[in-house]
Amino acid sequence: MPIPLLERSSKEISNRIKGAIEEAPEVRGCRQVSVRMTGKRLDISAHVLLDSSLTFDEVHRIVSVIERRIRSKAQRIARITIQTEPYGHSRTGIATLVAEIAEKVPGSRGVHNVHIQKIAGKLSVDLRLEVSANLTVKQAHEIASEVERRVKAADPEIADVIVHMESASDLISRELEGRGSELRWFIEDAAKMFTEIRAVHGVKIRRSGNNLYALLHCRFDPNMSIKRAHEISHKLEKAVKTAYPMVDEFEVREEPVSNSTNSSSVKRLHNS
Repeated sequence: MPIPLLERSSKEISNRIKGAIEEAPEVRGCRQVSVRMTGKRLDISAHVLLDSSLTFDEVHRIVSVIERRIRSKAQRIARITIQTEPYGHSRTGIATLVAEIAEKVPGSRGVHNVHIQKIAGKLSVDLRLEVSANLTVKQAHEIASEVERRVKAADPEIADVIVHMESASDLISRELEGRGSELRWFIEDAAKMFTEIRAVHGVKIRRSGNNLYALLHCRFDPNMSIKRAHEISHKLEKAVKTAYPMVDEFEVREEPVSNSTNSSSVKRLHNS
């Protein structure tokens, strides 16, 4: 029977879910089961150990079985994240390491369902990467390539990285309804492409009909010419409007960088 959420503690739910996962015949072990309440729904994640000889198709099949088992044990599940690693490998937490690296890549909106398998003596990584639905194919490909490069550089045992792209459509929907922060995040991330922009703050997004209005403050070197600052601001505007054609107005207010700037209100983009 499904677990009534209001009658069970997180520890009880975790133990029931761990037991359900370990009942699957292909599972060699289960650890780091996490249960978080989001509103009245559950976010569940777990690390599962599988035989290293399995293919990724077999891993995905097993994970689907695990997800069905979990849903049979708990009601109102918002999200299930299963990370897998090869059983018996000397290093643990590789999937966590991969997720942490991939999530720090500019343009990444989150990583889930990371799977690690040992193939021909080397590790292969399979993961799902969320990106803005408004990115172009080229931009998304560049983000995926950077994820692959950084993951391989982090561990010499990792030979292959397979990135499955997913659009963060729910984030886009919230942004268009004026409830999210996807566009704000994108503006701050896009500004990192320009080393001349030393800091960004006061990003405000307003909705006007079917269009969006963006206002932000950019800090530049105080000795930079205003002409050059305008040129960089225009390039930033073009990058944002390419990804977000619904942005009708984009206003950048140029300011000189100051050592006395309160760090709590300013997003610093580059190390001095």
